[in-house]
Amino acid sequence: MENSNNNKERLRLLFESESWSEEDRRWLLEYLDTQDQSALRQLMETHFQAEAAAPPGDHPEAGRLLTLIHGKIQPERAQSRLFSLKEKGWQKLAVAALVLLIAGRAVLFFWPASLAKKPSVGAGQATSYAHDLPPGRNNAQLTLADGRVITLDSAANGGLARQGNTKVIKLNGQIAYQRTGSGQADDALLFNTISTARGNQYQLVLSDGSKVWLNAASSLRFPTSFKGKERRVEITGEAYFEIARNPAMPFKVQAGSGEIDVLGTHFNVNAYDDESSVKTTLLEGAVAIKKEASLQVLAPGQQAEFSPKGKIILSDNVDVAQETAWKDGFFWFNNTDIHTLMRQVSRWYDVEVEFKGNITDDGFTGKVSRNVPLSKLLKVLEQYDLHFTIEGKKIIVLP
Repeated sequence: MENSNNNKERLRLLFESESWSEEDRRWLLEYLDTQDQSALRQLMETHFQAEAAAPPGDHPEAGRLLTLIHGKIQPERAQSRLFSLKEKGWQKLAVAALVLLIAGRAVLFFWPASLAKKPSVGAGQATSYAHDLPPGRNNAQLTLADGRVITLDSAANGGLARQGNTKVIKLNGQIAYQRTGSGQADDALLFNTISTARGNQYQLVLSDGSKVWLNAASSLRFPTSFKGKERRVEITGEAYFEIARNPAMPFKVQAGSGEIDVLGTHFNVNAYDDESSVKTTLLEGAVAIKKEASLQVLAPGQQAEFSPKGKIILSDNVDVAQETAWKDGFFWFNNTDIHTLMRQVSRWYDVEVEFKGNITDDGFTGKVSRNVPLSKLLKVLEQYDLHFTIEGKKIIVLP
């Protein structure tokens, strides 16, 4: 028990140390080979949560240690594959994650499906970019029923507009729709549209109290107040919903060629035009996915996926935290190919992506803050036989 406490204390000191001695390096690698990893896992997770938003530090020893770790792993990993945190090799991946944390602090963990390749960035080296781009921000355009457009980041807090018997209010980086009267049965149904450009995101509260988070390059068309037998909205791009329960007036979301029927629940919809399918992931409650003659009811932890001409495919035990990580300020990849990964980067940083040469097909797994400059994310990816140049608003990906 005493030895376990000593190990945990030494691990904690390593996480907090500004530099590591050769003795520290040797001890850590030996420890990872011989000891139970529960203490390390817990310590890393605690440290990651505390340090994710901290400013980057200057730690030149990170590249050297990463090279050492890859050299240690290489003889054991002959083929490309995804490494699970539950595998025996998790502890070695934890070291690589630790190195990236030290080198960039906004990186929680990141590694490619193949760790058999040595990192392309040499020990102590750092790629520099002549141009860099900031991360996305909170902004959107609100199109009112009469066609007027309000740019929300430059609008002052308070009342923005009146739409029939509903007031539109901006407060603390989001907008809310509030009913000001009972309304009449023959009141016309007024529609607004909120749109985020690439590099933007936003939040709103609908007139029924339902909450919506919009990701970059997305839009939501909705009535300013709900009337009749249903609450219906239309989405493009990606949004996360927390729907106010009202069994007498079901909530319905039109996404691509499908429809989502909701009572009261939390779910995420990814319906970007440049993705091959529409995905709906359920966190709480129940939803029904309709597409032509097909119907699929989801339980929490399930995901429904369909393409424009395909059937609904149901997946169980989906990592819902990963699917909604964007809402909480993170990229979270799980064996994600570089083309899919770069589409997310393109939308958030508002850049065009061009691929040149024979680019790896390996998947990447990791969690990275979205609140970092583009160069920081690219430096992480460059550890794994990828190179990037930034030319204005374009990223060129090279082997």
